[in-house]
Amino acid sequence: MSAHRAILPIANGREVRRVLARLFSRHRARSCAAGALLLLANVLGLVLPLALGRIVDAVVRDAGPAAIGAWVLGAAAGAIAAALVGLWGTRVLVGLVQETLAALREEVFASAMSLPVAEIDDGESADLISRVTGDVEAVAEAGGDLMPTLLSALFAIAVSLVSLAAIDVRLALAGLASLPCYAIGTRIFLRRSRVVFREVREREAARSQAVLEAVEGRETLTALGEEGHAIERVAERARASIRTQIVGARLRNRLFFAINGGEAIGMVALLATGFALSGAGAVSVGMVTAAALVFHRLFGPIGQLIFGLDDIQRATIGLARLVGVIEAAQTDGAAAQADTAAEPASTAAEPAGTADTSAAVALDAVTFHYPRTGRGVDAVTLRIAAGTTAAFVGASGSGKSTLAKLIAGQYAPDSGRLRTAAEPYTISQELHQFRGGIAANLTLAAPDADPEQLRAALAAVGADWALAALDREDAGADAESWDEGRIQQLAIARALLADPAIVILDEPTAEVGLQARPAVDAAIARVRRGRTAVLIAHQLGPVVSAEQIVVFAEGRAVQRGAHEELVRAPGPYRELWAAQARTEPPAGGR
Repeated sequence: MSAHRAILPIANGREVRRVLARLFSRHRARSCAAGALLLLANVLGLVLPLALGRIVDAVVRDAGPAAIGAWVLGAAAGAIAAALVGLWGTRVLVGLVQETLAALREEVFASAMSLPVAEIDDGESADLISRVTGDVEAVAEAGGDLMPTLLSALFAIAVSLVSLAAIDVRLALAGLASLPCYAIGTRIFLRRSRVVFREVREREAARSQAVLEAVEGRETLTALGEEGHAIERVAERARASIRTQIVGARLRNRLFFAINGGEAIGMVALLATGFALSGAGAVSVGMVTAAALVFHRLFGPIGQLIFGLDDIQRATIGLARLVGVIEAAQTDGAAAQADTAAEPASTAAEPAGTADTSAAVALDAVTFHYPRTGRGVDAVTLRIAAGTTAAFVGASGSGKSTLAKLIAGQYAPDSGRLRTAAEPYTISQELHQFRGGIAANLTLAAPDADPEQLRAALAAVGADWALAALDREDAGADAESWDEGRIQQLAIARALLADPAIVILDEPTAEVGLQARPAVDAAIARVRRGRTAVLIAHQLGPVVSAEQIVVFAEGRAVQRGAHEELVRAPGPYRELWAAQARTEPPAGGR
């Protein structure tokens, strides 16, 4: 894992325990009831091996059918009672765990939603995605399936050890010969597995991030002929994840060998000791039988507990990563309050009116860096005249979208001054069909718009299909599903209804298919008309008509001007234009 890659914080053990204690404290009575039922089930589970030992002694003494039958009935009753009480306790515990996990999921999701936009956009956004998906799933599986099994196993081990000591301490001590194998194998596994499984989760997040970046920047990568590098980056991260998972599998195999060896050593030692003691008349054959059965009864719970360490490790890492989201939200909330109280007015975004009122958007040496990766923009000075379009172009991560978010007010500058003549309205590349029909989707931006205004906005963006759908909805038809192009046309129609003075178009065609792109491009041209616009694009076709084109690289504006001016001059814009046009740069200017 590269050192520069930023991830959200991972909580330590104390923070995880604090959050879990707070969640479980809401259900103290049910927690105690579940524990008591599982303990009782394991006590009842001892009836069977102890009764079998009595049966052996009864047979040896030739006690008769009545005595043997009584112990048989006792063994059956104990087994049935243990099963019923165990099912009851498991049911109570599973319900308790699921409710607690639901509360944890809700808290994690609420915390993720409350994180500052800069925190979510900072570096590896797939890290947050992997936490609220993969880590939640790992914790849910462990909580729903593993936790009842492991808690029951712990009770079974404790009860069995006490019972074994009560039968005969010497037999119990003989069984302890298995402990070195258990202890050494478990210690080696725990020492290495936490690091390995944590690295597995992080490498999976890194692989997902590489896929996301390749998909989001596919057009630019294709234009520059960099598809191979992007694919190799995904493959390299996938190979790294697989290598780490193989290391984890080897650790598990070694643990299995240690456990099986310990079971064999312990059983041989107990039977040998029992043989010697029974030969000397110190214990009966039935006692040795009962002790062997109780010791054998330990195999399942110990195996469940130790083999479950694999899932416990994954769940523990998952919990630490989930609680890290909660802690990050709380930390950022406190920091934001402190910054609000301490931040000087000169570094905050200000409305226009105090200076340079001729520009609809004015930036003076604006600098902003994401808190974890350090990426961002440096010392950008820019003026966008009212009614004109400024297009931001550059490679992924160059800073163009970050600057657009600063202008939109999603981030606050670290330094410098940013002024806008009005509140900007953003149309992003993220497509979403909101619940309801055409009218419901449009009135999100203008709740008071009448039917004629809705129709005018749809006609303006060329959405004739939506006019027909609106008629069907008025006639009582159900809402329809739309493709990406139609969803984006509706988003642009919403912008027309909102009628902003400044509109930010953040790669609005990035997720739109080629067939629908001409219609969306026409709608974008319509919303730009008569407004101040900031256009972010990978493809250069839409930016040709912009009055000002700003080329970004590594967080700085490295080139600016109109299309004709930039395409004649040596520099990154000319190279990108030539690459996308699949032609050589025009002659001259070199």
